Amino acid sequence: MNVVRNGSLVTPDGVVDGDIAIDDGTISAVGTDLGGDTVIDAAECWVLPGAIDPHVHISLEGHSTTEPLLDDLVGATRAGIMGGVTTVGAYVQRTPGKDIVSSMESLIEYGNAESASDFFINGLVLPGDDVPATVRGGAELGVMSFKALVAYNKRGLMFDDENLMRLMAEVAAVGAVTLIHAENGGAIDYLESIETERGVDNGSFLRAQPGVLEAEGMFRTATFAELCGTRLLYVHLTSKEGVEMLRLLQSRPYGERILTETQPHYLALTNGEVLERGPLGKVGPPLKEQDDVDALWDAVGSGLINHISSDHSPKAKSVKLATDNILEATYGGIGGVEAMLPLVYSLGFETGRLTIEEVAALTATNAATAYGIHPRKGVIREGADADLVVIPKEGPERQLVPDQLAGVADYSLYESLSSRGFPRDVVSGGVVAVRDFTATGADSPGRYLPREGRD
Repeated sequence: MNVVRNGSLVTPDGVVDGDIAIDDGTISAVGTDLGGDTVIDAAECWVLPGAIDPHVHISLEGHSTTEPLLDDLVGATRAGIMGGVTTVGAYVQRTPGKDIVSSMESLIEYGNAESASDFFINGLVLPGDDVPATVRGGAELGVMSFKALVAYNKRGLMFDDENLMRLMAEVAAVGAVTLIHAENGGAIDYLESIETERGVDNGSFLRAQPGVLEAEGMFRTATFAELCGTRLLYVHLTSKEGVEMLRLLQSRPYGERILTETQPHYLALTNGEVLERGPLGKVGPPLKEQDDVDALWDAVGSGLINHISSDHSPKAKSVKLATDNILEATYGGIGGVEAMLPLVYSLGFETGRLTIEEVAALTATNAATAYGIHPRKGVIREGADADLVVIPKEGPERQLVPDQLAGVADYSLYESLSSRGFPRDVVSGGVVAVRDFTATGADSPGRYLPREGRD
């Protein structure tokens, strides 16, 4: 039996000083003076449950939804482990020659052999997919979350209202959850045409995708979800208008079936990144303004926002800068899985916005519950998987620039930021995967996590 000793353990019952015993990949005991071999001395460190990043985009057999992504599942999980992420939710869409269910099967086989951490699958359902076959076939594989986009009409990715309701009804029938990117693709197309007529500058991006369209998309899709009986999760909240809409929706009887996540870039950065850096600052939905950042932090602190994810989607700088027309430039490119937990720690805990218990909830426990892998994941307690993150209370500060990160991207959305929240040690599935801020090269413990439906 191996033991992590002397840490400040962030448990469901609060912070306790003590030890964690690990046996066969699970937590066998939490207490003090536990017998066994010391694998990590966590004195003067926080010990948190392994972080869960449920929003990770990857290349599938060399293919992605739009422009090439730099990470497949192995690359994303290796980077994630260095930032304390021990479970990822990977998005899977159809790939050339395969339908989406076949792509899921391929990823499960590949991930079980090669992934650096445990993973589950979110189905990214696109126009042209066979919706009943996708949802039912995915459910048979243990996929219990399916995403639809109500933006990106010109890119051929947007669901119309009728087919979105068909998807929601199928998702409800298997007890899964519908994930929604909430905007309004038709309105965006119109506003982009106006910007093009006037002459495009970097400010055109946010003017064509204002926060009010997020709120409109939320209300519309929540209405459909209520009619179809599906649970609903907004995969990013970005604006003050979205916060106001979420507050309204959650005040209604159906509101208990609606959750939302946001990402660190919406909590730390503004449209100034786009104005200054052009396409390197372009993410979807757009970064907003400081009052939006403030509203999001209020929503995080009040519990209105359930958890935080990354929207990991790394792309090469040359791909991002292929055009200087901000409306034509590619979206995404976030090397975020490694940065997620450290940024929540520095932006939330070290500023006093969050307690350390809230950091654990926002980066692990709440996502585990929302995506159906709790209590196996997301908590430090007997019987849970031995996924642990050790963060020094006085750790070194690291700038979030490419040469300070494990990911392969050659630029970082977060280059202006730094954090003292990088883990010194990480235990994944009972294996010490990171020691003294360095990957150990230990055998991969990664496994696919099938999930069950629920009402």
